[in-house]
Amino acid sequence: MKERIVIINPVYKDLSLEHEILAPSNYELVVANVHSPNELVSMMSDAVALMTVDVPINGELVSQLSHCRVVSRMGVGFDCIDVKGCRQHNVEVCYVPDYGTEDVANHAIALLFSAHRRLLTYHRSITNGIWDYKVGGQLHNLNELKLGVIGLGRIGSNFAKKMKIFVKDIYGYDPFISNEKIREQNIHPSSTDEIFSECDIISLHIPLTEKNYHFISSATIAKMKRQPIFINVSRGGLVDTTALIVGLKTGQISYACLDVLEDESNINQELIKLENVLLTPHAAWYSIEAEKQLRTKAITDVLRVLNGQKPVYPVPNE
Repeated sequence: MKERIVIINPVYKDLSLEHEILAPSNYELVVANVHSPNELVSMMSDAVALMTVDVPINGELVSQLSHCRVVSRMGVGFDCIDVKGCRQHNVEVCYVPDYGTEDVANHAIALLFSAHRRLLTYHRSITNGIWDYKVGGQLHNLNELKLGVIGLGRIGSNFAKKMKIFVKDIYGYDPFISNEKIREQNIHPSSTDEIFSECDIISLHIPLTEKNYHFISSATIAKMKRQPIFINVSRGGLVDTTALIVGLKTGQISYACLDVLEDESNINQELIKLENVLLTPHAAWYSIEAEKQLRTKAITDVLRVLNGQKPVYPVPNE
């Protein structure tokens, strides 16, 4: 009998890709549709691996799954996994940090262009019978504007590199990259306060941690002196939605482009009603190629761990 790898609440209807990769092995993929992680204990007590997109996995749960040896977060972030708790019970934790980089960066660029040129505003005005370029407000040439990029990992750097030819200057902040390395990318090393006060466009590209929950708050929005376009394609929990709504209503932020929200997919109705907001449904990562890459890398790393090898993509220790 083959040992079982459990994929929790899969978002993909066709799992033939995973089944094909597992076919020559001693493991089989089993789907578990659950409403809470605790259901896994009774349903899948013999699981040797867990794969999840957004169902949280903590140390208490894995401590009750005596056969489990690896947890895979099928995505870039791993904020829904208690990494320390899992490893305390000798359960490895993997993720897929390098899929969809192009897609997410390009999605952020698309959001930026749409907001800057007020495409949604123009579209709505035309559908309401108004043919008037002035409904977009006072627009500035993009090459006169300063772009602030917070987080210069794979996606942030890709985004910044592509935007260089369009904007006047790029200011960048990343505590894990030296100023010298940032300058090598033709980006001005900056503090977050400098980005908030000096930039006309601000784009977030950082992971969600306990320390930076609500990184964008009433206090940080108050520092935004140039009524910027704000873009978030990272994690919804980085932004205090209530504070953002106030900032948008008062004009402290001119426009918000959000691919991620605090409580997906329960959307704050006040946010939806605002004219200066553009929302997409956590879709920045998606392309057919990116999905295949994600799924292949996730299941392959699970197999590596189960076969006694080191994973290619272990979640880093804090």
